[in-house]
Amino acid sequence: MGIDVAHYHGWQGELESPWWSCLALVRVAILQVLRRRVYWFVLALGMLNFLIFWSIIYATTQLPIPPEARGELLDRFAFSTQPDIAKDSGYVKFMEGQSLIVMILLAFSGSLLVGADFRTRALPFYLSRRIDRAHYIVGKLLAVSSLIALLTSLPALLLFVEYGMFTSSFDYWIDNWEIAVSILSYGLVLCVVLSIWIVTLSAYLQTIAPIAITWSCLFVLLSGMANAIRRTTDNRYWELLDPWRDIRYVGRLIFGGFEREMDRELAIWAAWIVGGICVACLALLVRRVRAVDVVE
Repeated sequence: MGIDVAHYHGWQGELESPWWSCLALVRVAILQVLRRRVYWFVLALGMLNFLIFWSIIYATTQLPIPPEARGELLDRFAFSTQPDIAKDSGYVKFMEGQSLIVMILLAFSGSLLVGADFRTRALPFYLSRRIDRAHYIVGKLLAVSSLIALLTSLPALLLFVEYGMFTSSFDYWIDNWEIAVSILSYGLVLCVVLSIWIVTLSAYLQTIAPIAITWSCLFVLLSGMANAIRRTTDNRYWELLDPWRDIRYVGRLIFGGFEREMDRELAIWAAWIVGGICVACLALLVRRVRAVDVVE
């Protein structure tokens, strides 16, 4: 059969930028996660926490609950939609409460989304096309960031929208627009930091067991060590040894409103630590991807 009979023909249109391939990597990664039912359970746990906060907002705004009971309900879940200080914000509390779910999801999805490309030698297939190493790295970071945003910033924004819908006017959204900006900013920090860390870790360890163990030790073990040393030495600077606490300090820095000046100082140091680790991880990730041989 000749080529003309098989209806092969040259491309007549204008080629798009290869950066659009990053979106294709994101789409494929999300489909990979959604095709496995074990990830549905993790996502369902995250949505369960979201439904709890959704119910709290509905109960305190729509149901005829006495003021004392309403205040007790809000205090019990540490939720406030109009915070005087950042630590009372229900939105940042919700995003911090999602940390365990996010950690579990990333621990198991890192091998699927990134490690498998190195383990099965699929990365040379990507790079042999018009996709460059930079496109691959950005695509994978965006894919992991999409999963993080799905459990943190997006539900928090829905809670913000929900509370405004249950008021009698648009005043809540207008007067508290900074809350939406803070949610997006904190969500951006979570997406950037955690995606860089897990993608770099997955590129080197590749299989699910080493990734899950190392990822868990990074947060659980260091957190326990930081708390133990802090209690022994009575020096709060040891709290910066905990990566999750560093990320939360950065989030508090975005939302603002520290009760003590010491907390603000720790948040500034935490921002430098988190930023330094991200730069080091990016350098290691670029080195790992560049080490892959590609036949063009």
